[in-house]
Amino acid sequence: MDFVERWPEMGIICNMKDTDFYQHILGLVSPWKVSSVSLEMDRQRVTVRVELHEGTKWGDPESGAAAHLHKWTERKWRHLDTCQFETIIEARVPSVRYADGRVEEVAVPWSERYQRVTKLLAGLVIVLLEACGNVDKVAKTLRLDWSTVNSIMKAAVKRGLERREAEPVRHLGIDEKSYRRGHAYASVLNDLDNNRVWDLVEERKTQSAKALLDTLSETQRNAVEAVAMDMWPAFEAAVREKLPQADIVYDKFHISG
Repeated sequence: MDFVERWPEMGIICNMKDTDFYQHILGLVSPWKVSSVSLEMDRQRVTVRVELHEGTKWGDPESGAAAHLHKWTERKWRHLDTCQFETIIEARVPSVRYADGRVEEVAVPWSERYQRVTKLLAGLVIVLLEACGNVDKVAKTLRLDWSTVNSIMKAAVKRGLERREAEPVRHLGIDEKSYRRGHAYASVLNDLDNNRVWDLVEERKTQSAKALLDTLSETQRNAVEAVAMDMWPAFEAAVREKLPQADIVYDKFHISG
């Protein structure tokens, strides 16, 4: 243990330069290892150096054939803070060439390929965005660039949309929302069973409603049993064309006897 920072009144002991400590909290296993940890008190920064074991070999994940080293790239990632110290991970990451000529950078276990933050930090960003919904505030809280937080959010949305394609949807709702002081409208598609907004588009025309329904996969559209809506003709026309098997349920507040 090379350096220990103590705050007795808070009961906190932070081990700042123990390579085993970071090896464990990063969950690193062979061939990756923490080779050094440096502390910059003036910059309140911890830099964790990670290396590959010498002689590490790689194979093509598809064919199993040996891959050849193409080049090394020096990379840095922002990690979760250590005792309020900004924590950076540094490593030389190899790119390999496969037998078919493809070149690909080796994936590191602590981050998604070609990202600038670790998976754990990206996870914290998503939690905070869900709590406050403001990219600027999350960026300031975590001392990150606005563009970094925004890219993490976009990547999470993309992953969510990809997972959503396989989810069954039985009951939908289509509604309109006014904005810009009521001079413009958006059409909103809701998944009623899971109490969530599925998607939205500008305008409330038939084509707008069709575009909303096209965000469902063909399998999902075929499984829809009912759609709730007001008596707006454009919505009804779109549903009858795109979801002919589904029942239309009118909002009771738009029906008079």
